[in-house]
Amino acid sequence: MVIEFEKNKKSAYNSRVIKNYLFAMRAKMYLLRGIPISKGIAIGNILLRHDITKLIKFYRIEEDEIEDEISKYNQAINDVLKEINLIKSNKNNILSSENEKIVSYYEQLINEEFFKRNIEARIKRELYPADVALIYELEDLRKEFEKLEGEYFQSRFLDFKAIADRIIRKMYGDIELSSISEPVIIVAEEVSPTEVLHIPKDYVHGIATESGSTTSHAAIIVESMEIPSVFGINDILNYVKKDDKIIVDGYKGIVIVNPDEGTINDYIHLQNIYNQKEKEIFSVVRLPSKTLDDVDVKIYANVSNSMELNIARRHGAGGIGLLRTELVFIANEKFLNENEQFELYKEYLLLFQDKEVIIRTLDMGGDKFIGSKTNHDPNPFLGWRSIRVFLKEVEKFKQQLRAIIRASVFNDNLKIMIPMISSLDEIRKVKEIYEECTEEIKREGKPFKYNIPIGIMVEIPSAAMLSNVMAKEVDFFSLGTNDLVQYTLAVDRNNQIVAEYYQPLNPAVLMLMRYTVKNARINKKPISVCGEIARNPLYVRLLLGIGLRIFSVNPTYIPLVKSIILKSRISDTNEIWKAVRKMNTAGEIEQFLKEDLKKNFPDIYESYFYD
Repeated sequence: MVIEFEKNKKSAYNSRVIKNYLFAMRAKMYLLRGIPISKGIAIGNILLRHDITKLIKFYRIEEDEIEDEISKYNQAINDVLKEINLIKSNKNNILSSENEKIVSYYEQLINEEFFKRNIEARIKRELYPADVALIYELEDLRKEFEKLEGEYFQSRFLDFKAIADRIIRKMYGDIELSSISEPVIIVAEEVSPTEVLHIPKDYVHGIATESGSTTSHAAIIVESMEIPSVFGINDILNYVKKDDKIIVDGYKGIVIVNPDEGTINDYIHLQNIYNQKEKEIFSVVRLPSKTLDDVDVKIYANVSNSMELNIARRHGAGGIGLLRTELVFIANEKFLNENEQFELYKEYLLLFQDKEVIIRTLDMGGDKFIGSKTNHDPNPFLGWRSIRVFLKEVEKFKQQLRAIIRASVFNDNLKIMIPMISSLDEIRKVKEIYEECTEEIKREGKPFKYNIPIGIMVEIPSAAMLSNVMAKEVDFFSLGTNDLVQYTLAVDRNNQIVAEYYQPLNPAVLMLMRYTVKNARINKKPISVCGEIARNPLYVRLLLGIGLRIFSVNPTYIPLVKSIILKSRISDTNEIWKAVRKMNTAGEIEQFLKEDLKKNFPDIYESYFYD
């Protein structure tokens, strides 16, 4: 976000903030650093969110306590049912149509025998308290489901687990995130994508967690909801206690615990400035996306649901460069059938009917696994994931492809993108299955758009190295830099222990990107960049210099990216690339780019970086 301070005041203001930070450390206030996830500033009291299962104490009760335990358990079930009915009656839920299906399903589930009879029977039989009985029953159920092959059974266990978690929290008097009714900042070990989807945005003003990364799906959802957030803060739970006040600075990745009055006032002032600039920056939204030397640069949006599609429209997205399909599956905790998917894609395509929309097929596996017969893959990021799942479970793949193909009649600019491609054989197999689907739909007499363009995400080094060959088989490329960095450098992007090795500016990564862009141009195929680096102000001019002319970013970052593009010349960005390609380390490149940003965009630099 661009912030314009008066030059004679900026230095004094920043000095005062730094002095307050130093005083904070002396006064036992804590300044903690993490990963900036979602921009914005939040100030308020914390809501501590611990792993509920770690609070359970395993012991046995006396026989005369059995009825009290059963009564406590039944009361918790009734409380959960009341909560479900409350959520169903709330018309302002995020993803309201999807949420309605989820809570209705949970309402049915909680009335099943497992929750109604099995727990009571174990309490009576083994003299366990209700929470312990529930944990043991859940573990037995997990073992039974593991014996059953198929994604449906695995995902069904997750439904039971989610309900059990809610019941235990009710017994402990813990608040559910969906039930928050007063302003708080959530501090937790982690938040799951499903939990985030149910957060009431009006009351959750910020989030700070010990784990998480910029590329996790929880982070993607939080960012789309525009909730100021910082993830990956080591040991934050050791620095906070119930009802502490904290500041979450989602611009610089800072959390201040127990800030003094001066620091709070400084951040309130800063918050007001940012809010004002948020209004001003929308003037950029309506301008054509061109560089100073009149080169067109398209800025698309990465989205996951109808809410984000509307945000993308508001922020002036030129199209949808990445429509993730897996988050709706996660929210429902099951694999949606063809008709359910068709209705979703129809809704999405109608919202952006006049613009290009690229739907990515389900990216299962890794941190987004929704269940399959190999759900316990020891390393799903390098194993059973994305297109590899679908090329084995072809019927499920065909369900998604058929739904997308049928929905194509609602948008003539639809494209299909396949993730996790590593070889030419995979591309050819995908095209065969696609042709089978079109022939089936044609025989059924259903309308669809012929010759839908099919492209791939280039996120595995082998795909980058084979990009000249692959370009002859597909209609477009999209650089998935999050995974390309991970696979090129052999570093788990969600593992904080090796976080320092996750370097998007590593020369090897940049060379693979440049090689892919070059091959796309030779073969006259469009290529976009849709990873986290595309929205980072430090990288935008470098990406232009590498040759990229299509950016796909989180909708809220479109004005920021556009403001840099509008004030850049391609001739200058080419010089940036010429200089960078001679450098040998990520640190050297980062420092060079910081100097360029500070010189040409000082206000943006001040907003996102400390010297």
